[in-house]
Amino acid sequence: MSYDKRMRGMVLIGLVGLFVAVYLLLYQMGFYGALLCGAGSCELVQASKYARFLGQPVPLWGTLWYAGVLALAFLGLGPVAGARWLDALLALAVTGGLMFSAYLTGIELFILHALCMWCVISAVLTTAIFVLAQPWRLLRGSPPATG
Repeated sequence: MSYDKRMRGMVLIGLVGLFVAVYLLLYQMGFYGALLCGAGSCELVQASKYARFLGQPVPLWGTLWYAGVLALAFLGLGPVAGARWLDALLALAVTGGLMFSAYLTGIELFILHALCMWCVISAVLTTAIFVLAQPWRLLRGSPPATG
């Protein structure tokens, strides 16, 4: 898959993720009384002590992460496409996002024994962005596929 197609995919998936994160953030801020959750225990997860990280709601961190990935992916569609610094920033961002998502999913599964449908969707989106970003290419020293 070409570099351009991967960046476009990250933009599309990032927009969906941003929507999910903002929805959860608005709930955390009290704009919604109940979460629309077709499956799982969304309200239990969102009300737990683990719904905050460094004193801020986890959905705020998700909103900032998705916005940052979107900005980097948009840059990857412009004149700096394939720049080593851009790929390095993207690799760092998506690897950190995947690790944080895995941590939160572990808390849901092994500590809370409850899953939030929206959190699972976000974890899947984060994994898809990680796969599209291909951060392992930097470790191998592979040149970007800009074609």
